[in-house]
Amino acid sequence: MAKPAGAEKSGIVVAQEIRAMIEANNSIKGPEVMAALREKFPRASFNDKSCQVSYANIRKGLGLSRTLKKKPGAPKKKAGRPAGIWRQAAVPTADSAVNLSLLQAAKTLLQHCNGDATVAAQALKQIASLQMN
Repeated sequence: MAKPAGAEKSGIVVAQEIRAMIEANNSIKGPEVMAALREKFPRASFNDKSCQVSYANIRKGLGLSRTLKKKPGAPKKKAGRPAGIWRQAAVPTADSAVNLSLLQAAKTLLQHCNGDATVAAQALKQIASLQMN
């Protein structure tokens, strides 16, 4: 929404003045705009930073800004959390039917390890390391 005329104390709408200067001369620089504003309105005080922001935004809106393009070889960053390695749960099929004898052997192994699953897993790892095919 545009500001009505006389929105500031001095009755000057700086953005309209800057837009008129840029439309009249596309190659005008920011300091030249400030100098022209001070020359046109000697009694008014201007905030330099606000005028520079207005200058940049107007040039951008008119398509006159010079923006640097990214290098083609530069890595692109993805926003958000990094993707983890997700595995789908194995669905039992007819080929992977429950082997009752293996379950009974696992039960006896746990009984020999006094119900400690970590000791049983270590024992299985040791057996696997000893068996070389």
